[in-house]
Amino acid sequence: MGDAETIESGGGMRLSRVVVRTHVLLVLGLALVSSAASPRASAQTADSSQSPASAASHATTAASDQASAKPPEPHVDTAKIAQRLNRELGFDLEATTSGWQHALDRLDNELARPRLRYAELNRFRDELQQLRSGIGDTWGKIEPRLNADREQIKLLGPVPAAGQPPEPDQTAAGRAELNYHFGLLSAAEAAVNANNVRVDNLFDKIQDIRRKNFTSALFQPIPGLYSYDTWANLPLYLPDAAHRIRTLVGNWWNDPQNRADASYAALEALLILLLLSILSWRGIRRLRRWQGDGEPPYWRRASAAAGVILLRALPVVAPVVFLYAMIASSQNLPERLDWLFYLTAQSIVIVFVVGALVTTAFAPRAPQWRLIAVSDARAARICGLVLSLAFVYSLTSLLYGVTRLVQAPFALTIAVALPSSLLLSGIVVALLRTTRGGDADAAPTARLFRIIRVIVWIIVAATVVGSLTGYLPLARFLGQQLIVTGSILALVYLLLLWVDGFVHWLGDDDTAVGRWLSNSSRPEWREQLALPLSLIMKFAVLVLAVPFLMLQWGYSWPDIREWYRQLFFGLRIGSTEVTIGALLASIVVFGLGYAAARLFQGWLDAQVLRPAGISGGVRNSIRTGVGYVGIIIAAVVAFSYAGFNLSSLAIVAGALSVGIGFGLQNLVNNFVSGIILLAERPIRVGDLVLAGGEQGHVRKISVRSTEIETADGANVLIPNSFFISEKVKNWTFRNNISRITISIGVAYGSDPRQVRAAMLGVAQKHAEVLRMPAPAVTLDEFGAANIGFTLYAFVADVEKAGSIRTDLAIAILDAFAAAGIAVPSGQNEITIRNLDRLRETIADHATSRPESAPNGGSKSSSDSAVAPAK
Repeated sequence: MGDAETIESGGGMRLSRVVVRTHVLLVLGLALVSSAASPRASAQTADSSQSPASAASHATTAASDQASAKPPEPHVDTAKIAQRLNRELGFDLEATTSGWQHALDRLDNELARPRLRYAELNRFRDELQQLRSGIGDTWGKIEPRLNADREQIKLLGPVPAAGQPPEPDQTAAGRAELNYHFGLLSAAEAAVNANNVRVDNLFDKIQDIRRKNFTSALFQPIPGLYSYDTWANLPLYLPDAAHRIRTLVGNWWNDPQNRADASYAALEALLILLLLSILSWRGIRRLRRWQGDGEPPYWRRASAAAGVILLRALPVVAPVVFLYAMIASSQNLPERLDWLFYLTAQSIVIVFVVGALVTTAFAPRAPQWRLIAVSDARAARICGLVLSLAFVYSLTSLLYGVTRLVQAPFALTIAVALPSSLLLSGIVVALLRTTRGGDADAAPTARLFRIIRVIVWIIVAATVVGSLTGYLPLARFLGQQLIVTGSILALVYLLLLWVDGFVHWLGDDDTAVGRWLSNSSRPEWREQLALPLSLIMKFAVLVLAVPFLMLQWGYSWPDIREWYRQLFFGLRIGSTEVTIGALLASIVVFGLGYAAARLFQGWLDAQVLRPAGISGGVRNSIRTGVGYVGIIIAAVVAFSYAGFNLSSLAIVAGALSVGIGFGLQNLVNNFVSGIILLAERPIRVGDLVLAGGEQGHVRKISVRSTEIETADGANVLIPNSFFISEKVKNWTFRNNISRITISIGVAYGSDPRQVRAAMLGVAQKHAEVLRMPAPAVTLDEFGAANIGFTLYAFVADVEKAGSIRTDLAIAILDAFAAAGIAVPSGQNEITIRNLDRLRETIADHATSRPESAPNGGSKSSSDSAVAPAK
């Protein structure tokens, strides 16, 4: 037995064991509730409702231990209870679960067959999808009744213990019937879980089979690629293939009814072509009309490009699609002819759609409307190469399909596949060489483009090597994926550019919406609205593009639908079902709750607190508290809507409280303080604050600390609790207005009115000094050497306060000098009022003689100085 058969047989054995285990659980559950050896056993069954097997073991043990101490269990009419349950559910529960088992057994046997075709695997997958949907619908009807039974069993409480008075017969009978009803639902729950697991296993098995088939066909070399017989008989095969095509189309065209229907459809398509061509010509001229100076803004080019692409592609795409739809719907076309018409229409649509996209994005003849910044020569070259690539790909795909339809010899298929792969690779290489360097390297996404270029080079090299070595299926697959995937990515890139243009449209003051947002009471709303809207739209573009990319790489629509369903509407992790859709909806719910809380907060302040005459501090406290309560309620509702169990949050909160008691007070204090700072916003990023002896600008507020950048370039981290518990000076809390104070002293004898007028004139003449509040001058003190004056002036920007203060100080000195107002230098002056008396004192001191000498004599220094030498 081979490896594949061993794997399949092992999977079958595992699935058989799952089936046997499910039947055992069903039997144990039914035996438990039908035998009901004692009321104590029934209570234990209700309390341990996790699985029928565990309930059965507890019930058996309790029955064997207390059979002699308990009265017999009341009789239960099991058939009547089962019939009542079936009426409640609307279907036969036992027959439904048995039907699941039989269907899964049949599909398991079908998947064990060798050489399954792609269509058969798709049919099996559709059956499994329908079966899973049926199981889900059944569980949706079972789950509420199971939960209701569980709650009723809890309300009944445990059965009386040994030695206690027994419960009334009516209560005991109701308990027995409830336990049996609950046992049937529990067994159904086990069957649902087991069958869901088995469905998942069969899905995986189908995917494995498809992957093996795809891999074996892809990596199989073509024999006789360079054989003489393969290419020598090629001239003989071409006329035969052309004759078969003519015969296929001719047999259909020879029918007069078919010819008449096709002629009428072609005439209608021609009229549609003419009409749409005229509308396209006029529409493009109107969309690209610009009367402003210079080239149009980016948003204008992006918005016009969307309409231009549609108007350029529609005149050809719409008639071709219409013609094919009319012919296919009005006539019973043979399958091969239908495929031929479909491939022809597809090739035409691809060429013209790609042409509309590339000529609009690069605009070689209208550079002012170009979306991608490249030179004119490079734009023209890129457009030509892309159009050539689309034409060659569409033509070779059509020829390859024709060879399959007419069942041409394999040599003719090789003659189409080998040159087409090499030709497409050559065009891609020319594109890579054209887009190398230049303007793209200056873009912010240059690194991403370089990575894509490397990947494309690798794929092109693999395509060429595969074509030359005989692996034509691999080479054709790589070439097709390169072109189709690249086209999808290019379209996604254009859509992202259009989103950027839409955001620029919101921020342009020349647009009506931009002016409205700019002139609104909250101008910052424009920036706050643009970013989330841009992210949401780009996320939507990427989400919608992923399925089309997955289709090109071997995935099917059922696989993609299932994955998206699990991603957005039901991905179970453990016992919690997590969905992206629920998370997004919970974010919306929180946003609505937060907005409602803020609206109620404003209404309470304006309509209740202020008219009631409540003081500002109390009113602000009430208003803030109501806001916090509203945010908490919105958060709780959002968590519940997302599917999270709030009891789990209570457990986490209890664990955190224990951690706080063991030494996390400071961490939690800073954490809570950070949340308060972020919510209340007493300080914001960019504010100029003085905290802890450090003055600087707030650069970052995290949940633990706040980063302040000082004037000397140092970054200081201050715990958030400091801003809550200590005094903090915020220069820019309400506004950026700052007061400048300049103190100066003038000499006594100066006219104080003249001094005041000079200082006020200097302040009033400065352009940066505010008129409201107006500057003021005060006379502060009479000092020992001067009279002190102080100038108070207000400026709009606290950042400029230092330079403005310097300008005002210099201007004051100039004004004092011009007015002759003296400013004391700081030296002390002594005024002698009786100069004659000072002269007499000095003269008396000079003529006086000391009577004692140094050695007991009375010689003075002056006398000794003039005494003759001996």
